[in-house]
Amino acid sequence: METRISRIHQHLDRILKYLNPLMPLANCHMVEFLTENHWDRLLPYNLRNVLDKWDLDYGIDKFWTYASERNKNDNCELGKWIHMARSLYLTVNNDYCLSTEELQKHIHCWGGIVPPEIKVKEFMTSKKSYEVQRMSRLVAALHNASGSTHCLEAGGGRGHLLVALTLGYNIPSLTLDCDEKALKNATERVKIIQKQWRAIAKKITNGNEESVNSNINCNIHRFATEFVTKNTDMSAVIRDSFPEHSDEDIRVLLTGLHTCGNLGPDSLRIFTTQSSTAGLFNVPCCYHLLSEELDVGFFDVFQRDYGCGADSPYGFPMSEYLRGYNLGRNARMLAAQSIDRVVHQRQLPSKSFLYRALFQVIVKKHLPECNLSNAKLKKIALNCDNFKQYFKMADHILSLGLYGTISDNILTDVSNDLKCQWKQIVMFYLLRLCLAQVIECLLLLDRLLYLLENGFGKAYLVKLFDPVLSPRCHSIVAIR
Repeated sequence: METRISRIHQHLDRILKYLNPLMPLANCHMVEFLTENHWDRLLPYNLRNVLDKWDLDYGIDKFWTYASERNKNDNCELGKWIHMARSLYLTVNNDYCLSTEELQKHIHCWGGIVPPEIKVKEFMTSKKSYEVQRMSRLVAALHNASGSTHCLEAGGGRGHLLVALTLGYNIPSLTLDCDEKALKNATERVKIIQKQWRAIAKKITNGNEESVNSNINCNIHRFATEFVTKNTDMSAVIRDSFPEHSDEDIRVLLTGLHTCGNLGPDSLRIFTTQSSTAGLFNVPCCYHLLSEELDVGFFDVFQRDYGCGADSPYGFPMSEYLRGYNLGRNARMLAAQSIDRVVHQRQLPSKSFLYRALFQVIVKKHLPECNLSNAKLKKIALNCDNFKQYFKMADHILSLGLYGTISDNILTDVSNDLKCQWKQIVMFYLLRLCLAQVIECLLLLDRLLYLLENGFGKAYLVKLFDPVLSPRCHSIVAIR
């Protein structure tokens, strides 16, 4: 374990050396692209100098080429930028980051058996169906290997994962969530799935689909409403939800498919402090909702409603090695973006980025004390053919009273170089996106290191999903 910890330290050191000078870039906001002169102020001169000489189409083509062809290296500044960031991404190394195949080998060594996959396409999106199919049998195998009696999904929402665990693998399971209304709807939805299970579920054996003919116990998937913190007693929650098992020795496999914000770190803390938690299988999400010392005053709607306050431990960092290090909310927001999907689908940013930045220029000039609410302007660019229409609509939504009081000449002056501004915004967006997986790697390694620092040697990161289909593709897996 010491060797693994040392390798993680080395990886983190490389990331910090790379990220520290780029933190202003990671934490900037595209709204301020023009007012704060991001292009000149936040990009390295040599890279900016090269891009200034290219037109937009050429720059985009070069970006796709370098981002797709991992071994292409012709000493171009753009290529060096992309490849440097990629060298720090989390990759399968069979040491602290496993493939699903390697995880299965570890589970066999721990005494578990990996069952066939169960595929369910109805009642969930194609993305969720894919995730449940990939994850459920591995959770079932870890449940077996860890000697767990029950599976508990924290923040389970609709309970899609545990439907597969109960109906497909006959594992007593509990979906725990703080949204009572969502759980009520999920309960009714699961009843429908249970009735149609044999018709909608398929077992995958050696690549072939087979009907599911096993007996179904419809009474072993249950729901409970609770806001999960590091102090939530998981064995007590299980006993309350399964009173018929109250006299048993409860051992919990704690899982979560895309646990938002601090729910992921708190799940890890529960695993390390509660001996009844035999295993952990957690896929994190929504890094922007993590708390850290920099933004202790920011809490999401659930934390406000349920009273989770400043005395709670931070979501980042968790490890002693990174204690005192801060990322910032914009950097954590960036970590949730997917360069794999953008490159695969050749996605460019919306024109709303340009229009919003231009709108900011006018407001800052004419209403310098105005504090804009950016959330109110989301998606309005979809209804606009040009910047003038956008300005009129945004001005109306925010009740600023600027439209009609400033001349068309001012609008023209602000947007007189749209072609150059758009090129810079597109390239800046793509360049900044290269940092996303570096930051996510830092967050994931911090969580793994926390487990190792607390003596849990059977802990790994696992590349669970195809990042194009499911961008938050890594899970944290551990058993006692």
